[in-house]
Amino acid sequence: MLARALSAVGRTFIGAGLLLLLFVAYQLWGTGLHEARAQDSLSKQFDDKLATHASVSKTASDLTPKQAATSTTGSVTTSTVTSTTTAAATTPSLAGSATSDHSTPVDVKPGEALAHLRIPKIGVDKLIVEGVTVEDLRKGPGHYRSTPQPGYAGNAAIAGHRTTYGAPFNRIDELAPGDKIIVTTLHGTWNYEVVPAPNDPTSGHFVVSPDEVWVLNDFGDNRLTLTACHPKYSASQRIVVVAKLLDTPDTAPTPTTSPAAADPTAASGATGDTVGAVTTPAVSADDPLLDQGLGGDPSARTPALLLGLAFFALLAAVWQLSIRWRRWPAYAAAVVPLGLVMFTWFEHLDRWLPAR
Repeated sequence: MLARALSAVGRTFIGAGLLLLLFVAYQLWGTGLHEARAQDSLSKQFDDKLATHASVSKTASDLTPKQAATSTTGSVTTSTVTSTTTAAATTPSLAGSATSDHSTPVDVKPGEALAHLRIPKIGVDKLIVEGVTVEDLRKGPGHYRSTPQPGYAGNAAIAGHRTTYGAPFNRIDELAPGDKIIVTTLHGTWNYEVVPAPNDPTSGHFVVSPDEVWVLNDFGDNRLTLTACHPKYSASQRIVVVAKLLDTPDTAPTPTTSPAAADPTAASGATGDTVGAVTTPAVSADDPLLDQGLGGDPSARTPALLLGLAFFALLAAVWQLSIRWRRWPAYAAAVVPLGLVMFTWFEHLDRWLPAR
């Protein structure tokens, strides 16, 4: 009896270890497949937007000022060209640095492609999605909606994963002052340069806690802020990289913000080539913490627990079937349903746990 009990305990631990290894494999490689499919979709979506934007720009440029102002139908004259078309007429070439003035950013819905991000130093070549929810960051780097879009005046902030879902910011800690970051939007291509960290002029990054939302503030300059989990395989802190805009920015409306609890004396940001103090912490309620999208989705807890119970119930049923029938035929018949339930369980479990 003791031998049978010890055997059962041993098999339980072996099974738990296998499940843990499978879950780790899903996080490191399975999530990458999800991100790759999403990036393909975002790439096609962004290309379509570029084509549409170029078409609108060409149409606007072909019109005379009088034609662009009005069109007539019978005896009634109506205005037909919107401010968007007028702005599109001055769209710069995407091949060079942007110097245009678009007072209204392109309206991009959450979850849609916003821009193309390239960081040559660490091999990043990704489409940026609008938003930083858990679902958004499963597609690629996400733009904090409370901050200006890249290329506009102010602090444009982007979050990304370091070890899962394609790990776009896996090597973000290797960035050094002077390294280039290139962002292409519908308005042009924007060039940024990494600036020194606050306490280390030789480093291009610094580390904060998830509640230090001041890194998303508008510091009165034009910058790009990248955030990700730190250290790797953990979500206990956030690594931050700040880059200054080298091109003339567009002027965008100030994002709607609400006061956020933060220590004004702790805030710092890039001013020229260094980082200087500011005293006006304020962050939109849309992005309450740097945990947004990286701290896990609490709504996934119940589905994760229920799917886990379903998996073990199905496993128990397969075991009973193997006893009453034949072992290997029972296992073979159960491979597909067990795999599907396990994959769905892992997917919800990954959404519930803090990102890495």
